[in-house]
Amino acid sequence: MRRFLLPLLMGACGAGAIALRGPLAEANAGRRVPGTGFVPKAPLAQLFSAGHRSTLADLLWLGAIGDLSREFPDPQQKRAWLDAIFTTVPALEPSFISAYSFGATYLTMITDDAARAIALLERGVAANPDDLRLAVELAMIWYMQRHDREKALAVLEKVVRDPRCDSITMGFYASLLVDQRQDFAALAQWVTWLDHGNELVRENAELQLERAKRKIAIRAADEYRERVGRSPLTPDDLRLEGLIAPEAVDLVLETTWINVAGKLEFERCAELEVRHAVRAASRWVVQFRAENGRTPTFDELMNNRWVRLPPPPPGRRYDIVDDDVALVDEG
Repeated sequence: MRRFLLPLLMGACGAGAIALRGPLAEANAGRRVPGTGFVPKAPLAQLFSAGHRSTLADLLWLGAIGDLSREFPDPQQKRAWLDAIFTTVPALEPSFISAYSFGATYLTMITDDAARAIALLERGVAANPDDLRLAVELAMIWYMQRHDREKALAVLEKVVRDPRCDSITMGFYASLLVDQRQDFAALAQWVTWLDHGNELVRENAELQLERAKRKIAIRAADEYRERVGRSPLTPDDLRLEGLIAPEAVDLVLETTWINVAGKLEFERCAELEVRHAVRAASRWVVQFRAENGRTPTFDELMNNRWVRLPPPPPGRRYDIVDDDVALVDEG
């Protein structure tokens, strides 16, 4: 009997430790002071990493990430701690993308310190010139936080030349070009994609091209009102010198119309917007069926949070046909 006592006692202790692990961890988390974990300066960390810099970077990041959202009793303490984290981890492993990205997001959204976020991302872009995500994040901070279109354009200029660049980023870049009155350059971003072998790529390029034309025309119409004192009556009114870059005037006005009420209309752009939205809505229907085991109702389609369908063309309406969203004739 005695020889079974020790194994039983050890088993009971083990079971007790497992049962108390959750409550003890929760209690300790409430008592601990965030940021008390030692974060060595970058040179010291590199020295004592013993050649395992990436491993030490991982350990420091895993130990710190839980405290990023915690309140510190001393804000200056947290600032110093964050500086140590966002300096030491990338110094140990320059390709640690999460440290740059997460750090910049924290610095802009929580501490409202765009200058430090920009400095962090600039280090990340310099150390990882092939990472497009960091460059796009840097451009967005220049644009959103500092309202500096020129700096955002300078960052994106290299990104849009990369074959991996997505159409959303290219569209953002083209929009910035329009804001800077570089109309022809904004349109030229999409020309090479109009001959792509994939039909969807070609159509998306045309949609982005028409969106750029629409933005240029709307800007020109607003400036026309300011200069002339009335709304433009015909597209030719927008040929007034200085409203649109000379090289882009014909390209913009060929798909621009002004109705009798003086409202600008963009028929081709509207058509492409509908087709783009229909494809996105069809993908949503397929996902809905996969998650719910049934086709969504028409009301669920029109009121979902993810895809918004624009008004259909006159005489037509949307419908769900074999798990695809389609335009059908009314009646």
